[in-house]
Amino acid sequence: MSKRHIVIAGLISLGLSACSQQPQPEPAPVSPVAEPAPAPELPTKPFAQDTLYSLLVAEFAGRRGNPDIALDNYLEQAQQTRDIGLAKHSTQIARQLRKDKAGLEAALLWSQLDPSSEEALFIATTELINARRYVEALEYSRKLELRGNQALHLTVASQASNSEGAQIGIMAEQLQMWLDEDGDDKELLTALAILLQQQAPEESMALAKRALAIDPSYISAAMVEVKSLQRLNQLDLAQKRLAELLEQQPNNKRLRVQYARLMANIDLPSSEQEFAALHKDYPKDTELQLAYALVLYEQRKTDAAEEQFSLLLDYEQSYSMANYYLGRISMNRQQPHVAMGYFDEVQPGDPNFLPAWVFRSDILIEQGQSQAAIALLQSSARQFPKLAQRFLLVTVESLNKYGQSDLSVEMLNQALERDPQNRHLLYGRAMSFEKQDNIAAMEADLRAILENKPDNASVLNALGYTLATRSDRKEEAFELISKAFKLNPKDPAIIDSMGWIEYLRGNLQSALGFLRQAMNAYPDHEIAAHLGEVLWQLGRAEEAQSIWQQGFELHPGSEILQETIQRLNAKIPQP
Repeated sequence: MSKRHIVIAGLISLGLSACSQQPQPEPAPVSPVAEPAPAPELPTKPFAQDTLYSLLVAEFAGRRGNPDIALDNYLEQAQQTRDIGLAKHSTQIARQLRKDKAGLEAALLWSQLDPSSEEALFIATTELINARRYVEALEYSRKLELRGNQALHLTVASQASNSEGAQIGIMAEQLQMWLDEDGDDKELLTALAILLQQQAPEESMALAKRALAIDPSYISAAMVEVKSLQRLNQLDLAQKRLAELLEQQPNNKRLRVQYARLMANIDLPSSEQEFAALHKDYPKDTELQLAYALVLYEQRKTDAAEEQFSLLLDYEQSYSMANYYLGRISMNRQQPHVAMGYFDEVQPGDPNFLPAWVFRSDILIEQGQSQAAIALLQSSARQFPKLAQRFLLVTVESLNKYGQSDLSVEMLNQALERDPQNRHLLYGRAMSFEKQDNIAAMEADLRAILENKPDNASVLNALGYTLATRSDRKEEAFELISKAFKLNPKDPAIIDSMGWIEYLRGNLQSALGFLRQAMNAYPDHEIAAHLGEVLWQLGRAEEAQSIWQQGFELHPGSEILQETIQRLNAKIPQP
């Protein structure tokens, strides 16, 4: 499976879940559960004078457009009086106002005061899920099940599967205990399968098959089985299983969506056809439309993708992502001013907010508006203090890229005065010094990091690679890169460095092995330049040309590829 297919599959998965408050790692969204019908109003009881006054204030606050005051008073009095009616009313107001904390407090109180109310129990369960208190949510879901209502085990499990391991472990033990009492409960089996899907896909698949043995038509279990096959990288089997299910239920939307997503890992044109058909059948489903747009974008069908993303601007849940990709399209068309307008619209909280911010800063600096970029950095840092350092480092990287490393060093010097041991700032300044050809200062900053973090593989690699390419200290460079490789032997950048230092030491066959491994793990134009050079020196010109061609396809106009080919007096392949 190619890295490109892996990337787009991840994007589609993100697109299909971006509109939800919580991630949905379960094979497909759990079927929606209707809330029980509201219970009849309970008779009121007399309240103390202070309580009546507080309730009167709440009533008038609500009528005068101050719902927060009304909610605070109602909830406070519900807690003090332990009145069922007030607890229910507080829950309803909190949910209308989307006040999650108050809604949870009120719902739990209502369920506690009126344990016979199925409505209270249902709402308390959903509020616990929203609060990510999954262990408690599972217990409440079990209460629903024991009362003969549809439980929310699958919803709880799917939401919890990306949470802390401690919660998953407790929930798995609880589900197993219930299964010991009732091993034929297909929903309990499937919920446990969902929880184990990421860490133990084989066990997850076995549980799903147990559920399917009880009910062969149980789609939720079948979806877990397919997802487990995907986790085990058995894509052909996953595709075959989905095809079998679709033959039985050709109009099942969940199955069709899962098949389209699976094909994004295998065959993008087929995935496009599936999403196009789904979009035609469900034109109001914006999540499907977004996935369709992403598949078009990845296949470079720019005009068609632009049309879909533009339509998605009309919907709040897809607004930010659509703006981000419209910005990317404009950048590909060399229209930075148009792109800037789109990137400005990507909202905080969206997964593309920071990437969009990076593009905004980069555009300003590329166009010679460095002070505007710094102003953007400062305003953003005030608004999002937790991201301040990332904003700074991104700005520094752009300044370095466009030949303004002096300004980068100046900004980082100021930051390091406040936090002199910050390894991220030191590393950023080291990269800025490298752009100035100030290798001694760069080495000093990198060694300062290594004093506190001697096993930092990335820093060891950066220092080793710099010494290998910018000095005559090849053996010292080899020792540093070798140590980095022992610490992180799967990092493509470190593998590339191992290949290059071996090449510089004259070990061409060893270099070839490392560089092929790096290129397979992470196709990149710089790795292609190195691999092509080794092949060229080994007299394998056609292979070198092919690798360089691949590098140009990955990065048209690559300077390092052009420099390498010119230095070797080789023929530049046509991109």
